Amino acid sequence: MSILGKGNPSYSFAPVTGRVHHFRSPDDVIASLDSDLESTIALVASGGTTFLSPILGRLGGIVCLDGTLRSHLAIVSREFEVPCLVGTELSEDIPDGTEVTLRIEEQTGVVASPDTETGSDVSAAWWEYIRRMGDEIAVKDFTVDVTGAALEALISEELTDDRLDDLVQHMGRAFKPELTRRSGFTSELFPMLPYMSLSVIEDFHSYVDRIRVIDAAVPAEELGRRLREGPNKVSPLWIWMIGYHFLCGRECLIQMGTIEPGDHREDIRTVVDFWRRLTLAHRGDGTLDYKDAGFTNRYLSTAVVDELVGAATVLDATTVKSLKRLNATVSGYSFLYFCDSRVGICDSGPYPRPTGNRQTIVRDYLSLGPSSWAYPWTDDLDPPYTGLTMVLTFDRSKFTEFEINDWGTTFTEPDQLLAVVDEAAVYGYRADGTRELIAPEDWPSVAADLSRCHMGLYQKFATMDRSDRILAATTMYTSGLRPFAAQAGVTDHIDWAMSPKTLALYPDPFDDDDKAAAIFGGALVAHDMPGSFSPIRPNS
Repeated sequence: MSILGKGNPSYSFAPVTGRVHHFRSPDDVIASLDSDLESTIALVASGGTTFLSPILGRLGGIVCLDGTLRSHLAIVSREFEVPCLVGTELSEDIPDGTEVTLRIEEQTGVVASPDTETGSDVSAAWWEYIRRMGDEIAVKDFTVDVTGAALEALISEELTDDRLDDLVQHMGRAFKPELTRRSGFTSELFPMLPYMSLSVIEDFHSYVDRIRVIDAAVPAEELGRRLREGPNKVSPLWIWMIGYHFLCGRECLIQMGTIEPGDHREDIRTVVDFWRRLTLAHRGDGTLDYKDAGFTNRYLSTAVVDELVGAATVLDATTVKSLKRLNATVSGYSFLYFCDSRVGICDSGPYPRPTGNRQTIVRDYLSLGPSSWAYPWTDDLDPPYTGLTMVLTFDRSKFTEFEINDWGTTFTEPDQLLAVVDEAAVYGYRADGTRELIAPEDWPSVAADLSRCHMGLYQKFATMDRSDRILAATTMYTSGLRPFAAQAGVTDHIDWAMSPKTLALYPDPFDDDDKAAAIFGGALVAHDMPGSFSPIRPNS
């Protein structure tokens, strides 16, 4: 493989291969009007759109030697969904007829000669990584170079029985130590182990049919690519939950004696393969979770992070205090909104900045009012924004330890991230999806409005009896596919009612905290398996 040039991708696109054709004048464009251009990679000098406009939507790709992401060509190519690199620097001129591949590697657009390495080499190394055990908390160095066409080949691979078993075991080994490292499952308001057990079992019962509808409308890998385009679309945590919660439900049912480890193999394959393709396409580097990537997730492109950071404020004593207050207020509100879970909060990054040891965390608060989650307790909420994104920049050398775990939660030593943040931007989202920068002087009023919503929501939950709280929280946790259905445009095509098989388990045994704890803990932690999940083929 040979890199011929690098530029800025106008949007997140899948690799494309075609033959270069220089367009230097309108005569070149007119001469090509009757040609089949689907496999043509246009090479142009200028970032204007009018030059290529008669053929732009028919091209296989565009390489532009000038321009930025705000150039007309970048904007219109994005609308046409034609892969385009702007501001491209070539190592040498590329003659007409040369076959090239355009792809994205670590948020940078690359012009390359077609891959000469075989996809089987990358596949073999990737699956060897999946089978490796790792250390006591399942950390293992990810050394597979997965870029461009190799990633697409991984995504398109068939998930055979052997590979399915290998993947489920990898997931189980990653999950078990994280479950033991996290805080206890307790809440004075919501009976957590009853609702968590019920919800993962409901996911096992309902996810297969729902995923088939979503995947048929928009394939998982295409959803993953779309969701890389900006923050506050769908949380990486929600992606992670698809595979892991489903397998937790399976394990609880095995613990209860309702199913055997070898049952429902095709259903398991359907869900795990959807999760695998979605995750690989979204992360873009061959890793499957934060732990695989050294407790990081850098799914946002450099261009997106640069834009977010570009509007940041250098903090002083007053704005530091306001930011901390806003962050604490929205954190508390989000935990209540999502029934004492962290489902609505997710950090991505850390994203390296161009100078020194500076890095940026992008923190999303993904739902603050009525939304695609369709939670009945949110119908009358009127927060100032439907979601928030905080862009937090700091000096990495101030920390001796730094990780973002698979729940999207940042842990540092020293343990106060915001005490070190010295530059920040806060963005709010309106109901129509538009984003606006919130000025620091407005942070206190946003916090005050969210505090008001918090109190109203708290009073609503406080009037519920125990059973209503359990079922409300179960509804919360089992709505994890709703944002993906909304992205795919199929929300109304899916039955969101809870399965009768799940409802039959309430109130007995899941109205009892001790019984729920015994089932959940016995299924996922209190056993001698190396991971949390039983093999698909126990005797293999």
